[in-house]
Amino acid sequence: MSSPPLVSVIVINYNGRDHLAECLSALCADLNTPPTEIIVVDNASTDDSQALIAEWARRVPQVIPLPSPVNRGYAGGVNAGLARARGPYIVALNPDMIVTPGWLTEPVAVFEAYPQVGALNPLILLHDTDHLINAAGQQAHVSGLGFNRWLGHSAERAGREPHRVSGVQGGAVIVRRELLERMGGWDESGFMYHEDVELSWLLQLMGYDLYCVPRSIVWHKYHLTMYPEKLFLLERNRLAMVLTYLELGGLLLVSPLLLCTEAMLWGYCLLRGPAFLRAKAATYQWLAQHRVRLAEHRAHIRALRRRTDWEMLRQLDWGYAWDQFFTLGRERGPSQRQPTGGMPVEL
Repeated sequence: MSSPPLVSVIVINYNGRDHLAECLSALCADLNTPPTEIIVVDNASTDDSQALIAEWARRVPQVIPLPSPVNRGYAGGVNAGLARARGPYIVALNPDMIVTPGWLTEPVAVFEAYPQVGALNPLILLHDTDHLINAAGQQAHVSGLGFNRWLGHSAERAGREPHRVSGVQGGAVIVRRELLERMGGWDESGFMYHEDVELSWLLQLMGYDLYCVPRSIVWHKYHLTMYPEKLFLLERNRLAMVLTYLELGGLLLVSPLLLCTEAMLWGYCLLRGPAFLRAKAATYQWLAQHRVRLAEHRAHIRALRRRTDWEMLRQLDWGYAWDQFFTLGRERGPSQRQPTGGMPVEL
């Protein structure tokens, strides 16, 4: 492509070969509305993903393979792609997402028309249904939790017009490149899970709004589930974010909901058994071990913020998505969705 693309799509892959071919096929069928480049970051997969990516790169010039010698996690994969990307708009995409024709047209139009929009989601639908929502943005809660907004509801609920949301779902999120660069890249210290909530909080602290664009459709092969390693990463990253992003006044303001959330999560872990209890307890040890780095990150956030805690908290959700709590509470036995190859987490 002789001129820089308008949109740089970064697909972050780790042992996702079973989904990657369908994802790339849909992306490559829609390369010109608007002009798009596809950067496939492979996070040191142990399956044959890299061979598949190389094959697509030989067939389609806009596909750029970017193998990583180590697994940097989701945000780290985005940062690796960001260094190679040329477009002013950056898409972070899971390999189990399937885009639809013209899916980028309206998001780009929203960005061009509304400078205060920092990031947005397409309407993400469940792959194995005709019209049910996986996420119409995210419900970013004041306690640091994140819920898929309107999970399981009919797509009709999202309407047709772009609208503000309290958070973005990270599996298919579009962000202004200049904002990612201003924040020094997406914070990859959490490795994976919860990075979308962190991005949602930070962009809103920086003074920007988040949107869902329902006319833009993406399908997701999704199943709500939990396992000990995932809970550990979610919880350590949630608590680290709350403690570094909120000043003392903000912490005091939301402290009743923080305590309520802690109590509910301990109850959930008690229900799920010893492995979950160990995972939850390990989050506090991790926070103590990383207190110096967290203090440094707090200074970084203070330099970026343009809104007060209260101005940002007003943008968030104050109610819980109880249906998702109950779904996870009914789950029993080992999860069938743990990543192939595991995660570098010891509990």
